[in-house]
Amino acid sequence: MREHGARAAALERWVRAVGAEFPPRLAGDDAVHQDFHPGNLLAVDGTVTGVIDRDGAARGDRRLDLVTLRFGVEGTGADPGVVARLDAVLDGMPEEVLRPAWAHMSLRMVDWAIRHFAPGEVFRWLDLAERRMDGPA
Repeated sequence: MREHGARAAALERWVRAVGAEFPPRLAGDDAVHQDFHPGNLLAVDGTVTGVIDRDGAARGDRRLDLVTLRFGVEGTGADPGVVARLDAVLDGMPEEVLRPAWAHMSLRMVDWAIRHFAPGEVFRWLDLAERRMDGPA
């Protein structure tokens, strides 16, 4: 990431700083999907009826899935009300959960985009990541 550009390098430095500030794992015994995005949700008439693709599920803090979902709805044409509601929920999370979870997803998505997609995709994920690098959006 450092070699990809100044923004990616700044994100990498921020992720390292967050990692040094907080424990290496989010505490908790909740079931966490870890890939919670609209493509893994089944719905009928706007009501979620199921969640699929649980092969990466683990124990931890369930709120990680809400951060994952926020990344998952970015750029998908999701209803702006859904995005605003997710942002409001994230704004209410304790920093000891939100910051490490946001750092994790930022690193995950930017790294994936660098390795697999065109620069425009990298910038899209950097734009989202930077929204909470210094606190709430």
